[in-house]
Amino acid sequence: MTSMRTTALVAGCLLACTAQAAQVTAPVTVTGGRIVGTQAGDVNTFLGVPFAAPPVGNLRWRAPQRVVPWLGVKEARAFAPACAQTAPWVPNPKSEDCLYLNVWTPAHARKLPVIVWIHGGGFYGGTAAMPMFDGAALARRGVVVVTINYRLGIFGFFAHPELTAESPHEASGNQAIEDQIAALRWVKDNAAAFGGDPARVTIMGESAGGESVAILVASPLARGLFQRAISESGNDGVPMDASENAPFDRKAAEAEGLAFAKAAGAAHLADLRALSVAALQKPAWAPHPIVDGHVLREDLTTTYRNHRQNDVPLLAGWNAEEGKDLAPELVGTDKFTAASHRALVAKLLGHAPSAAVLAMYPGATDAQAKASIEQLTNDWWGWRMTHWAGLQARYGRAKPYVYYFAHRPTEPVTPCGYGCGAGHGAEIQYVFDHLGQDARPWSAYDRRLAARLADTWAAFARTGDPNGKGLPAWPAFDGTASTIVRIGDEADLRARGKLPDFSLFGPEAGH
Repeated sequence: MTSMRTTALVAGCLLACTAQAAQVTAPVTVTGGRIVGTQAGDVNTFLGVPFAAPPVGNLRWRAPQRVVPWLGVKEARAFAPACAQTAPWVPNPKSEDCLYLNVWTPAHARKLPVIVWIHGGGFYGGTAAMPMFDGAALARRGVVVVTINYRLGIFGFFAHPELTAESPHEASGNQAIEDQIAALRWVKDNAAAFGGDPARVTIMGESAGGESVAILVASPLARGLFQRAISESGNDGVPMDASENAPFDRKAAEAEGLAFAKAAGAAHLADLRALSVAALQKPAWAPHPIVDGHVLREDLTTTYRNHRQNDVPLLAGWNAEEGKDLAPELVGTDKFTAASHRALVAKLLGHAPSAAVLAMYPGATDAQAKASIEQLTNDWWGWRMTHWAGLQARYGRAKPYVYYFAHRPTEPVTPCGYGCGAGHGAEIQYVFDHLGQDARPWSAYDRRLAARLADTWAAFARTGDPNGKGLPAWPAFDGTASTIVRIGDEADLRARGKLPDFSLFGPEAGH
């Protein structure tokens, strides 16, 4: 549901412009035919590899179809276009024909764990081609890295009665998640060709990508396609319990689809499919997953209580200051006033706030209301992550691990807007070990932390456990605050290391 860090997203060119002078790899056979990529030192890179047929024409809004085979050897040395979208921070080209993925693998890889990265962007924007998602640094740690595109906005989340009727599963509205599942099936079928182990696949995402991870963990369609899961700051894309089901209802989503079609003058689905990309994107559309009865069948708590989740090790967490970035988007305004405080708290939580919540997050003045809404957003976001991990701890066999990223990175030279400090997405450049892409004067601690987090995430991909030789001890999460790993130096933890009282938000959260 949340946006990516726009400052980092627009930095530099797409990675295709860095790979032009390197050597060509030997051909690799994948679903559809043979491809060649780029060899640069000890890492081979394959960009723009199709994992499904182009979802255009009569395939618009259908479940992804099998790759269209090609003749000869296909060049996989440049990124495919980003998926069609309205996000201004993603550069062109953009296209409906966008179901492609990218692979980074050590030159002599053999049966290595695979990480599949699902980008964020609020389900309306983003692309796998952003520089910060370059998988080379992780690949050098003995991991095959795959980054994927998936349909966005109205193309990725659109329900309509005619779409439901034409589906063999009588479901519509989660096309983007079906794309992600198709990409995971491709990985299972083709990982070995790149030296990867299809039995050790980790799904990893941030923001909307992290929300996608929660959906994939809950979806029966993804069973057996991955063996570990990492979610960074993202669990608002699936209802937590039955009380949250209403916004995810399929019938309500179909009614929204009908209303959209009527406003567009499209009497039937065929008329909608005949409209241009620009025409479909002109009206506002708020994309979100739904409980469609096929991809997603129920709320997360019900799934876990009935042991229907994909029971895999989970690493999940959130950042200390992302409420500043998320609050305006989640409550629909940046005007946080004393007069609107109670209503905004209720909108965020989805129900009337308790006296205890209002006492903890007061809004007697405009300044107090602003600070409280931002902090409440951050804490509520953390509760959703710990609640999810707590469900795994209580009802699953595999272990969950939880982090709280309290580190405030070195400030950039230029003014920073979205995602500053320990804001939304601040951890990404550490996890991918890409501080060098940003010219700010990084501290020695920043660089050590980036190496450590990349090593830790790679260790988790290898074994399902973030502990490893030379890494700090990381306890499994048991629902208590003492088992949440707080990331930061002493100054970070003094300033931002205090955890909220999660019992304010729900009975099964950590406390």
